[in-house]
Amino acid sequence: MSKRPIYIQPNNFADYLSHQQDYYLFLDIDGTLSNFTINPNDSIIPRPTLDLLQALQDHGINIAVVTGRSLTEAKKMLSPLSLPIAATHGLEIGLEHSLTTSKDSNRNDIDTFSNDALELDIIKQTIIHYCTAYDDFIIESKPYSIALHFRQNPCLAAEAHTIMKKVLKNHPAWALTPGKYVWEATPKGINKGTAILYLLDKIIDKASNNACAIFIGDDITDEAGFKAIQDSDKLGKGLDQPLKGLGIKVGRESTCAHYYVNDINEVTDLLHNLLSFCRKRGVSPSGLINVNSHY
Repeated sequence: MSKRPIYIQPNNFADYLSHQQDYYLFLDIDGTLSNFTINPNDSIIPRPTLDLLQALQDHGINIAVVTGRSLTEAKKMLSPLSLPIAATHGLEIGLEHSLTTSKDSNRNDIDTFSNDALELDIIKQTIIHYCTAYDDFIIESKPYSIALHFRQNPCLAAEAHTIMKKVLKNHPAWALTPGKYVWEATPKGINKGTAILYLLDKIIDKASNNACAIFIGDDITDEAGFKAIQDSDKLGKGLDQPLKGLGIKVGRESTCAHYYVNDINEVTDLLHNLLSFCRKRGVSPSGLINVNSHY
């Protein structure tokens, strides 16, 4: 980590923004839009937060979600909102109709990472075998990865890590990805950074000279996303000028993000301030005046 991130006062977020820029907002789910829970199935995105995201979208902010959850789970949590989603750390990509443009009408599709389903099943069964002696592990099976949660008993962190390392020893094409009270087996080369770059390539206006990507996340897996959007050389490919990026960490843990806020409540406040900024600006990236916002 190069230097300590700068704290953003959520109600002053507009001070970091420009009326001349087009904003592309990428958001993690757990710990960013929804509170962290012992059982992942208990997490929800509050309806006021969903309404807030819809209002931002109505005011011309391009929004996408980048999460470790499966695509099915993410869509369920975001419903009725329709957004592009990079799920399972980018192994599943859902591109929704909401961000289609006249120059690209084929974005309403789902792309998935192709991997060996048989090998994934072998990994899963081996993890289950090693975990039989423990009651507090949660094994989460996803379409393209498998996660071992120890959030019910954080004292099992070392055991979880040992089990996952032992399992993946014979699977060189797979990586061990750390998260908040979880270790996940994922195919190598895929992370939230590559997912964000992929989504940007699909949704960004390539002629834009004033694009700015913002990524807000709280977990270790989000670090790859911060690095990606803060690397102007990577983001500038295919654009007339390098794309500016703004990484915002939720929490005070060590991070490569340039900025941080303290918790999920401050994320909500920050998004409210972004909406106020959009209302004052009154113009979407397409150049159209927003006159029908209902938020």
